[in-house]
Amino acid sequence: MLPRRATVSMIYNGANATEQVAGYINSFEYTDVASGKSDSIRAVMNDRDNRWKGPWFPVKGDKLVPTIVLYNWTAPGQVIHFPCGTFGVDDFSFSGGPDKMNLDAIALPASTSFKSEDRTETYEQATLQEIGQKVAGRAGIALFFDASDVAIEKVEQNNQNDCDFYSGLVEKYGLSLKIYNDRLVVFSEADYEARGPKFILTPADFDPGWTWDTTLTGIYTGVRYQYTNSDKNKTFTVKAGTEERLLTNNEPADNLTEATAIALAAVNNANRGTTTMSLTMMARPGLIASDTIEIAGLERLSGKYYVEQVTHSIGSGYKMSLNLRKVEPRISSPTAISSTVSEGG
Repeated sequence: MLPRRATVSMIYNGANATEQVAGYINSFEYTDVASGKSDSIRAVMNDRDNRWKGPWFPVKGDKLVPTIVLYNWTAPGQVIHFPCGTFGVDDFSFSGGPDKMNLDAIALPASTSFKSEDRTETYEQATLQEIGQKVAGRAGIALFFDASDVAIEKVEQNNQNDCDFYSGLVEKYGLSLKIYNDRLVVFSEADYEARGPKFILTPADFDPGWTWDTTLTGIYTGVRYQYTNSDKNKTFTVKAGTEERLLTNNEPADNLTEATAIALAAVNNANRGTTTMSLTMMARPGLIASDTIEIAGLERLSGKYYVEQVTHSIGSGYKMSLNLRKVEPRISSPTAISSTVSEGG
């Protein structure tokens, strides 16, 4: 049987540098996160002939497009390409004995204003998708919006950079945000959790050293929301779930629909990640952060899990390290909602 083999092809500043780079890669690591952080890569490069210190000396912001290439991984003669996305060089360092370079890159737009330029702007009668299109346009990338849109009467970006402002806004309405391959991606974790598992894994698939943890801290059975909008002279009240352990919330809202979305997002975000698992295994082609998998054969630890992060490590072999959280039932329907005129109105 032909041996399994994993390599990395590389586009560097628009040019195919696979042949030049392949012989220098000691190890390659790609970290794929579902949301909340930037994807990243790290390559450890052999520099025995001083090319990286000399003519190939990197520049911060250099654009890398790596692809993991697998040979004979699941069948003889099979070739699988797994694109990692587009990255900008963020940091690099050299060390000796033997000489090598550590090259780090992250998935961020080429426009540094996305994270570095604070803005003050008011958005009125807009949707979450329309605001995202403005933010993505300023960053010079496209928006991929894979969720139900949200109507927003008014929201202010107050001395915030676009990254912090829009990621906070997306989370406020129960959605998630990441940057992948020069695209700003907005998606619904609830919808992705509902998908069927991509793989079923058992302890026979795990390397030694897996862990599982659960905590009661932060588990809420319901939410009580109340906010008085002084401009409209109305008080919005939303209750959802049961009252054994209630989360209280009073984030600003302009209408009852918005208040309901905020309340449900707050309690489900608070309950996220109360049961987690970490494991390392031989790589499974096609598994990405935001997929779900089924863990079987572990009695009460078994169940459906959402993939928060996948770290691909290529060196002497090809391994995946997974950070998982158990998919818990979501609080999805309010038990009571009201919009009342405030006293004095």
